[in-house]
Amino acid sequence: MDDMRLLQRIGEEVPPATPEQLAPARARLLAAMAPPAPAPTPARRTTRRSWRLVFGGLVAAGVAVAVTSVVVLAPDGLGGDVPAAKADARQVLRNAAAASLRTPDIVPRSDQFIYRRTQYGQAFHEVWQSVDGTRDGLVRQTAPAGGTETTVLPGCRNGRAALIKGDKALPGRTEPCTPQPAYRTDVPTDAAAMRAYLAEQHSGGSGSVNAVGKEVHILAGSYLRPQSRAALYEAAAAMPGLRAVENVSDGAGRPGIGITWDVPNGGGLNVLVFDAGTHAFLGTQGTSAMVSLTVVDKVGQTG
Repeated sequence: MDDMRLLQRIGEEVPPATPEQLAPARARLLAAMAPPAPAPTPARRTTRRSWRLVFGGLVAAGVAVAVTSVVVLAPDGLGGDVPAAKADARQVLRNAAAASLRTPDIVPRSDQFIYRRTQYGQAFHEVWQSVDGTRDGLVRQTAPAGGTETTVLPGCRNGRAALIKGDKALPGRTEPCTPQPAYRTDVPTDAAAMRAYLAEQHSGGSGSVNAVGKEVHILAGSYLRPQSRAALYEAAAAMPGLRAVENVSDGAGRPGIGITWDVPNGGGLNVLVFDAGTHAFLGTQGTSAMVSLTVVDKVGQTG
């Protein structure tokens, strides 16, 4: 799982314009669009279950305003908040939760493997992990130039695992072990229980938002059933200090909407990228891309 803990650290995000900064331009826009009348007509907010863009009105009114995060996300199934006039981090996560519930619910068998293919720029990392942790898996890394390196992941059976040297098991040599299942059956399926689970599982100090955020990233890149994945995103939506980052891309160059949170001591940002249309988790900004995550019957299968 070490590869799943790789997170992008980038420069400081340019903060979005504040309501106070946008107020003069907004007033000019409303004045330009409103018909002549003795008294101004209050603007009425409406909610629609669809995608909307605010760029058109700004251009038509001839108002030049520096605005970031302008895509409006409609509420979808969970959360139900009225969308804001920019990408909202919590609504992005709620949309991802709702989309997760529409994916097929496949329960892995104990004799199967979880296959994950991750892209890091021009390099690829593939791993086949035993569902119950007792069968031998494999890691295959492909360099940008095309060279491939493989490493056996020994399964843990009866408290013993084979000793590995290079890509081969040493005959008759074992060591003590504890099974590391690729699919965990104890992951909660509701948001409240998931929040408690994240607080218990993370490696940071009590109340560390950054540590919880990293745990969210690890689980987002793991095989979860739909209800557990939805619970994860709903729980993540309750994290303090969340922000949406527009115009980002994952490690494969796929565009999306980024979600980040406050990092202590002025550290770089951790940005998780979600597809703007399907709301699926894509990877981390500019670093990793989740290309495939599925259940297979044997090592070497990819789907």
